[in-house]
Amino acid sequence: MAEQVSIKDFLRKRQMATKEVKFKGFPAPFVIQEITNEENEKLQKSVTKITKTRSGQVTQNMDQDKYAKELILDSVIQPDLNSEELQQFYGTLADPYGTLKKMLSIGELTALIQEVNKLSGVDEALDDKVEDAKN
Repeated sequence: MAEQVSIKDFLRKRQMATKEVKFKGFPAPFVIQEITNEENEKLQKSVTKITKTRSGQVTQNMDQDKYAKELILDSVIQPDLNSEELQQFYGTLADPYGTLKKMLSIGELTALIQEVNKLSGVDEALDDKVEDAKN
């Protein structure tokens, strides 16, 4: 039988992890932060389309591309991708994701996405699903 533990063993203040990601050509690092489960659920809802078929069946479809873009935007805390000055420089007014795409090369953007996924634990969940599918 398992040893009885105190509920106090499970009480903690959650510190959201941050990470600096450096890219050549930028003197300051990009800073990313993990998002909370609540933020993730809100994000998933915002990119999920609910449709009703003719037969009355309700389906939900999550736009994976939009989810990935929004996750990156929510995770990058430095630089401020909503900065008008930054967007003007890159010619991407009112388009924070477009700003990020103009700032970074394909490889750099991919590396940033991978770091965001690692920090939020998204890649671990995907790795587990791949392993489950193999078995």
